[in-house]
Amino acid sequence: MMSTPSREMTGALVLGAGMLLVAGYVLYKRKSKSYSVGKLSQLILYPIKSGPPMHVQSAECLETGLKYKQIYDRQFALIGKTTFISIRTNLRLLKLKINYDEDTNSLILEAPTMTAALSIPLQVPEYDPSKVKSFMWYDNRETLYFDYGDTYSKWLSEFLEEECRLGYAHPEIVREINPEMVYNHTAVHPDSKILFSNTHPFMIATQASLDDLNERLEDKVTMNSFRPNFVITGEGNSVIEPYIEDSWREICVGPDAVLYNSRACPRCPMIYVDYDNHKMRDNKEPMTTLLRYRRGTVRKDKSKTVFGINVTLIKHGRISVGDKFVAAYATA
Repeated sequence: MMSTPSREMTGALVLGAGMLLVAGYVLYKRKSKSYSVGKLSQLILYPIKSGPPMHVQSAECLETGLKYKQIYDRQFALIGKTTFISIRTNLRLLKLKINYDEDTNSLILEAPTMTAALSIPLQVPEYDPSKVKSFMWYDNRETLYFDYGDTYSKWLSEFLEEECRLGYAHPEIVREINPEMVYNHTAVHPDSKILFSNTHPFMIATQASLDDLNERLEDKVTMNSFRPNFVITGEGNSVIEPYIEDSWREICVGPDAVLYNSRACPRCPMIYVDYDNHKMRDNKEPMTTLLRYRRGTVRKDKSKTVFGINVTLIKHGRISVGDKFVAAYATA
C-alpha cells in the first residue's frame, strides 16, 4: 500500500512547486538563458533611518519596502535643524538599541545615557496637516514628514545632544521614487513608493561580494557597513560569484515575491562607520579600496563607488530567512 505523504513533505513539495512557478515567470518574462540560485541568509529592517538594524526571520515585501508585523523599513527619521540626522553626523546613534513590544505595538528605544526607555506607538496617527513639516534631503529636495510631538523630541534631543524631531512617514505623505533613479520603469510596481529610504525600497547584498572585499582589506568590515535588507548566499552546490548581483534582473525570493534590480547601489561616506568601535574610520575604508575596482557604469552613477543593488517591487510576497532565491539575468 502506498504511504500517505507527511504534512512536512507536502509543505516542502508545495513550496518547491511555488518557487518553480515564480522562477518560470522570471525566465519567461526575461527570456534569459542564465540565472543564479541561492538562499536568503539575513533579513533586516531599519525602522529609524540611520538607526540600528532589526534582524527578523520573516517579513512582507511591499511597494514601500519590508514590513515586519507593524514595523516598516525606515518609517521614521530623526530630523535636525535643516536635514535628517545620520550616524555619520552623530555617532551617538551607534549606542541606540531598538526592540519591538508586541503587547503594546510599540518600538522601544534604549540608550546607555538615558534612565528611561522611549516607547513609540506604531498605530497610524490621525492625519493632521498642522503636524506636517519639511526638511531638505541630501540632494536639496524638500521632503515632508509628520511630527510625532514634543515628548519624543525631548528624549531624542537629550540623547543625541542636539535638537531633534521624530519624523514619521505618514501614509498621506509618502514619497514617489525619483524617476531619475529607476532605469527600467516597466519593471516597477505602479504603486512603488519610498518612506525615508534614499532612493529605493530595497537593497540586496551578497556574502560573496563582502568576502571578496574583505580579502582586499587589512581591517575587515561587516555587512553592517552596507545596511542591506537582504543578504544572499549560495546553497548546496550553487555558488554565488562576487558581484554577480550587478547582472541580475528579475529576482524571486520565496514562493511569491518578485523584485527588480534597478541599479548597482552607489555608496556614500556612511560606509566609513566602524560599528564595533563606534567611530568613523580615518582611512576612509572600505571606500578607498572599492574605488580601485568597483565603480558605477550607468547615468549619474558613473564613477561612483558601488556595492550591492537597489531593488524595486514587481510582485508582493512574504519571505523568510532560508527561502530559496532565484535571479535571472540577461545574456549576450
